Parts: sequence; C-alpha cells; structure tokens
Amino acid sequence: MKKVYIYKIFERFWHWSQALFILILIVTGFEIHSTFSLFGYETAVKLHNLTAWAFLVLIVFAIFWHFAVGEWRQYIPTTSFIKAQIDYYILGIFKGAPHPTKKLVYNKFNPLQRLIYLGLKILVIPVQVISGFLYLYFNYPIKGFELESLQLVAFFHTFGAFVLLSFIIAHIYLTTTGHKPLSSIKAMITGWEEMDEETVKERLVNDIEIALLKTKSQFKTKDDKSEILDDALIEAQKNIGAKSLTEDKRFRDAIAASGVGYFAISKQGLLTEVNDAWAQLYKYNSPKEVVGKHYRLSRTEEDFHELEKSIEKVLKGNTLNHGEVKRICKDGSFGYHTLTISPMVVNGEVTGVEGFIIDTTGKRMAEKELLKKKISVEEELNKNKKEQ
Repeated sequence: MKKVYIYKIFERFWHWSQALFILILIVTGFEIHSTFSLFGYETAVKLHNLTAWAFLVLIVFAIFWHFAVGEWRQYIPTTSFIKAQIDYYILGIFKGAPHPTKKLVYNKFNPLQRLIYLGLKILVIPVQVISGFLYLYFNYPIKGFELESLQLVAFFHTFGAFVLLSFIIAHIYLTTTGHKPLSSIKAMITGWEEMDEETVKERLVNDIEIALLKTKSQFKTKDDKSEILDDALIEAQKNIGAKSLTEDKRFRDAIAASGVGYFAISKQGLLTEVNDAWAQLYKYNSPKEVVGKHYRLSRTEEDFHELEKSIEKVLKGNTLNHGEVKRICKDGSFGYHTLTISPMVVNGEVTGVEGFIIDTTGKRMAEKELLKKKISVEEELNKNKKEQ
C-alpha cells in the first residue's frame, strides 16, 4: 500500500467545519423542539442562529472554491458502475470484494456518493436554509417575511434535519469500510490516503492525462503540439507500467467503431487478440480463426523479416510507426495498411506488443489509377507532338 495526497487543505477545513456546524444545528434544533435539555431553550436558539449564519458563510466560500479549482466536477451524476456500487454495498463489501470504482482526479466519489452529495447540495441544504430564514423572520414584516402559519415550514425544516441525521449516520458507517476502519477518517484529517499499487498507477496516469489536456488547450497556433502531448501520455503510461489505453473499454469501443484494426502479439509471436475490424481487413470470418497463430501468416517472407526486426525493437520498450505495409489476406489477395506498434507492459515488464492498422488499399488503388491516367495523358501528348 502507498499513500497518495487526495484531499486539499481547504477541502478538509470545509468538510470538518461543515460537520461541526451540522452537528451543532442538529443538537440545538432538537433541543428547541424540546427533545432534550442541554444548553437551555434561549441559549440553544441563539447558538442555533449563530451557527446557521456561520454555515451560510462557509457554503458561499465552498461554492466559490469548488468552481475556482474545478472540484464541482466531482458532483456530476453518472449511471456508470451504479449497479456494481449497490451490489458492493449490499454483498461485496462483506465478502472482501474489490471496490468497483477508484479515486481519480475528478472521480473521488463513487456513483452513489455523487447522487447523494449532489442531492444534499441542491435539495436538502437549500431547503434547510430557506425554511430556516422563514423560521427566523416569521411575522417580522420589517425584515421582509410574513406568514399565516409555521406548520408547513416546521415540517420541511424538521424533515430536512432527519435527512441530514440519517446521512451522517450512514456516512460515519461507510468511513469504516476502507482499507482499515479509521483509514478514511485519517485521510480526511491528513489529506493522505492509502491505495494499492494498481490504483496509484491509474491515478498517476489520470493526473498526467489531465495535466496534458490542460497544456494541450493552450496550443492554439498553427504549430499544433497535440501529437507531442499524446506521445508524452503514452510514454508516461509505459514507464510506470500502468494499463495501456487499449485496456480502457471506451477507447476500445471507439477504435472498433472507427474501423481501425487492433492486434496483440505475445513475446513468442503468437496473435493473442485481434478485433473484428482486423479480421475483416484480412478477410477472415472472425477473430477466432487467427488467435493463437503466428503473425507471419499475414506476411511475405521479405516483409516478415522486416516486421520481425521492428517487433524486436518494440519488445525492448520502443513505440514504432512502421509506416505502410503489404498484407496477405486469407483468400490470397493483397491489401495495404499503416502500422503502429507499442509494447504491452504489465507490472513494469514488457509481455508482448500491440498496435493498430488503418487500411490504405483504397488510397493505393486511387494512386495507381491517377498514375495510369498521368501516363496515358503523357503518351497522348507525345503522340500528338510526333504527328505535328
């Protein structure tokens, strides 16, 4: 396990201040409702009102901070992994199952937390603030509010208090489900949270990716640096032994939809995976026909030796753009495509190579036709010159 800095100073200050204010408001609020006696009614009312104003000031600063540093993205709701998260809380957590989501830069909260926290911020807290002001200035025309009855206001304010109390109880319980019973609470005090190495690697890549995207947005000139930054991201992933981009399902789906062929080859030269686009370009009925076979099946003897040298370089950690190559299809016909190869890295060790092919056969055919037409025109012009 390694420690990673997750929670910033203001984030921790805001969290614990909010927790303190809500606790004081709940305790004094229930005393005002005569649930128990602790401070005395008059003192409880004064303390409740002062805390409410302090909480309102904290909310204003917190909203500003969230938008200033981009933390508002943490609360964008998502349905991704929500079923997996529910299953984890119901059963998985008691079986020692791995957590379905990981804490990345703009993904500190799991899907259920996002929905609950967003609901608190846009529903429960606003209801408490508004109903609290109605309570505070009930029948004070000079202050701006005049109501016939407090019954409805009291109902919403008290209901909101019970919702907040339920949230606090559930929240405290869930903080004990981390790596250790008190690890999550300790992380919110110190800012450092313990993570396994795989999560650390994914977070590091996510940090780098966001930093590169921010840098990329600054290049608006004709001399675009986007390719340099993309290469930098791939290089960073390779160096830390993180999962390759092709292990991201969204990325793989995008590749498949674009018609780009993907392949993976083991150190022994066997095709371990190809996608449907690759199989179609080579005129196979399905990827199953070639998985487990040597990659030389799609090359002439001369082309195979050239490609073999390139793969040897990639197995040493290099990423290569092999340029345009000729392929032998299943039916014996030929095709052309560009080829990019990069190493597959697992736990810091190169286990094979993977890459993409983009068909250029149509381009080749068009170029041949243009060449034929050019030759034909030149021959016609030469013929006319001779006749003259």
